Amino acid sequence: MERPTESDEIVTLTRMREMLQQYVPVIRRWTTPDGRLPDPFETVYSENYAPANAAAVLASVCSTRSSQETSDSLSIMLERTMQLLGDKQGVNPFCRVFLYHYGLMALLLAPEADRSRLIGRFGPDLAAYEDDCAVVNTNCAALQWAMELFTGALGLRAVDHALLSHRLKFIANAQLESGFINDEVNETHSHDGMPIAYHAFTLFLLTGAIAVIERWPDEWLVSHREAESIIRRGMDWLRHAITPDGSFAMVERSSYQTFTWGALVALLAYCSGESGNEYGAAARDAFRSWLPYAHEDGTYGSTPNVLPHSLRVGYESYTHLNMYNLLGLTGIAVAVRLLERGVRLPAGDNPAATGDSHGHEGHEDEAVVLAGLQAGAESFVDKHSGYAFYRGGPGSANFFGCTLRMHNRKYAPAMQGFHFRLAGQRLPLAEPRLPEYQEVSDRTLRDGVWEGFAVTDDNGVLHIPAITGNVEVRPSDNGFTMTLETGLLRCEKTIAISDSGIEWSYALTALQPLRSCQHVVPLLVHDGRNALEIASQGGGLRLRFAGRMYLLECPEAVSLDMNLYRSLLSVSGVSAQARAVVAGPLQAGDTVRWTTSLRPVTS
Repeated sequence: MERPTESDEIVTLTRMREMLQQYVPVIRRWTTPDGRLPDPFETVYSENYAPANAAAVLASVCSTRSSQETSDSLSIMLERTMQLLGDKQGVNPFCRVFLYHYGLMALLLAPEADRSRLIGRFGPDLAAYEDDCAVVNTNCAALQWAMELFTGALGLRAVDHALLSHRLKFIANAQLESGFINDEVNETHSHDGMPIAYHAFTLFLLTGAIAVIERWPDEWLVSHREAESIIRRGMDWLRHAITPDGSFAMVERSSYQTFTWGALVALLAYCSGESGNEYGAAARDAFRSWLPYAHEDGTYGSTPNVLPHSLRVGYESYTHLNMYNLLGLTGIAVAVRLLERGVRLPAGDNPAATGDSHGHEGHEDEAVVLAGLQAGAESFVDKHSGYAFYRGGPGSANFFGCTLRMHNRKYAPAMQGFHFRLAGQRLPLAEPRLPEYQEVSDRTLRDGVWEGFAVTDDNGVLHIPAITGNVEVRPSDNGFTMTLETGLLRCEKTIAISDSGIEWSYALTALQPLRSCQHVVPLLVHDGRNALEIASQGGGLRLRFAGRMYLLECPEAVSLDMNLYRSLLSVSGVSAQARAVVAGPLQAGDTVRWTTSLRPVTS
């Protein structure tokens, strides 16, 4: 990755400001005559906290290129924010946390003239507002920590230092030894959710306060330093998931939704040093990463594709265009403020990177393994969060993440690879997601977007790698070898990536009779711009996608075909499954071995 120069940073800052300015007409187009900001494609959960994020975006624009029209739009969005905050019967408490947090942030982002005018108008009601939301998850605690500081920074009311301490302690307790922050924690329970998107979002919320609060009284500095420590440890974990194209590997809840883009841009603007190499990409790379998903109407894909918003491809139930586009752009506004002020995360000890604490090279009995491999490749295994990441050596730009177990919400099976990059390029592989997984069923096989074995037992019941405890894992030179064992089967799986392609190798032993065994590979068939062309070639499948050719092969398979069914579950776009029938029936004790490969070809 090239080292960013001062001129690069100026160009990036200028482009960020232009992007925010260009979104102002979109906000105006969405605004109804009575000042609401409903989603243009949805009726359920339609407006939610979008007006507060619109206010933050507009405030940022006003601070660099003010106009009466933009200033008036800012007033309209803050007025609507106040109306929603006052509707305690119609707006749920967690939504009001977002409204209050980003409404206050908008005031801090606004130029002094607008800020003084708007505080004069809304200040008394903001000062009197009482947050009635329990700490429902970790990002909620971060929102509440920051908004308490915002009220003090705006002079609305005195800061409650006991509340600040409680919220940061809550976040620190949710942060694992490895630095990963589990979002699925509340005041009474901790669930094995481990969504990577909200690890980054929580770090962003802490960073946002540091970005927009310019004066930190002495009595706030302890809180500031504690937040820095959480961010530093969290970014040390996240750096293993960031790729040079400016994106980061995700699985579980809210993966690859637009807000993760803005969060990463802001985090890299705050944490990257002069070289931009510390975390695998610079802020400019992260900023550019979502630009290809721009739509003609000035909006951006809520997930990383350019399919129509109304198809909701890869959406969560709560994902809406207005909310997540504006939340993502708020991240850009925070990055702008960080770059303008030249605020950077201070250097600190980094024990995980040096192996002095929990990064014990080669000790697989430890919860965290950071192993240096041949040619400078790196494997990072975090058994606490249940993730592993492989990164090729200098110049290779090969990468993938892997699940070590199925987490609480069961978005993906165990031993599941994700965020594959071959020589830095995306592949026609769809990011994984299971359909509202409750139990393995025919729908899991039909609708699901995932890679792995699917076996049918002697009673006709379908089984996939659904283990909720960690599989055994050991790094290899080009990836990971993982082993799981259930009462039904034992499976050793290796995912290996090299410049020649990806290989998924299996050795599956039946411990009870099995009727069938097949291997499922999710193919991306359309991202809104590129269509997959596919044809049989020998015993494999020839693929053409985005101007590149690939060959998918499984020599041991009885048959290899792409299923006719199409899924909208994956954030990558419309997907379909390639299925290799590899064996069946199997008796107890029988072992079947196969390797499926995806390789780029020149013709």
